Amino acid sequence: MIPAHLALIPLHEGRRAALRAVGEVEHRLSQGKRLPEHAWAHAFFRHLTGSKRIGLKEINYFAATLTERELRGRKANWISAIDTLIESRGTCCYLPLSVSAAYELFPETRFKEDERFRQKLDLREQKYSRQRSKARMSEQQAYQSRVGQAEIDLAFQTPETVRSWFSRWRQTDISENVLDDMFFRWSERFPSLATLERWQWDNQPHWALMYEVQALAKEASPAVRAHERWMVPNKLVHREERV
Repeated sequence: MIPAHLALIPLHEGRRAALRAVGEVEHRLSQGKRLPEHAWAHAFFRHLTGSKRIGLKEINYFAATLTERELRGRKANWISAIDTLIESRGTCCYLPLSVSAAYELFPETRFKEDERFRQKLDLREQKYSRQRSKARMSEQQAYQSRVGQAEIDLAFQTPETVRSWFSRWRQTDISENVLDDMFFRWSERFPSLATLERWQWDNQPHWALMYEVQALAKEASPAVRAHERWMVPNKLVHREERV
């Protein structure tokens, strides 16, 4: 048997009275007994002070400075709020009661509120995290779309026109490394650019590379240039140019 001094009894008299009131009224409910008005508040004060009547002295437990004059006409509001507080086990704490009354009688209320607040913060952070992830994914998809557009645009260029392509796409957010990769893969298709080696252009300015491409294109024979024009997909443009 647990010694009396080690019994799990709440030390706070108000909390002890509140828990006893809850147990008493719930027991009466389980027996099917009819409850009088404000049964929870009356049971609370009966266990707290032994009083069967709720007056200023009892209500002063929650508002020590409350006067008889201030209570006049508001007594029913106080009793109703206390009754609701006990019945809801601190979940509902209405005016004129202070929220500290719920924390005092039912300290677990603060923990529950803190936990709900933390969960709301977590849900909000998850929401914003999903939104940020969605925005990053959308940006990445848009970037990949622009890369694809640049690659398609490059497919319609020849060594004679690639300089304008490079100038145009350098003004976008596509990195120069990506553009370089596209360019050197593309250059392997054209006989006039066979002498270009990527390693030779590392750390070299792009304008120098484009100048070299233009020079190689001009040095190519008319037959090679004509052949390279026909290597791009858009044949109709070159037919019109030759007319």
